[in-house]
Amino acid sequence: MERPAWAPQGIDISVPSVSRMYDFYLGGSHNFEVDREAARKAMEFMPGLPKVMQANRAFMRRAVHYATTSGVNQFLDIGSGIPTFGNVHEVAQAADPEARIAYVDHDSVAVAHSQAVL
Repeated sequence: MERPAWAPQGIDISVPSVSRMYDFYLGGSHNFEVDREAARKAMEFMPGLPKVMQANRAFMRRAVHYATTSGVNQFLDIGSGIPTFGNVHEVAQAADPEARIAYVDHDSVAVAHSQAVL
């Protein structure tokens, strides 16, 4: 498997990653066949998993927007995963360009992707 330009060096793209599976459920493009295969296997046990993950992301966007428009301008996103569309910084800074966000994740795949993208 050839490593795409967006895939950071130092991550094993032959092993499924929960962060990339989440990206797949959200309709993102930072995942590999190994992640999609693992995600589809998980869906055999919980067919609604993509909808659950999408609902989770939608709630986060609503909560961040509400907090930002209520005067909160600093956010800590723990377990942030791979940056995809609709991340905390995008939602918060759309409402308040001065908003500050810190992303934290223990998954080396998520950290590597975040460092490459953010």
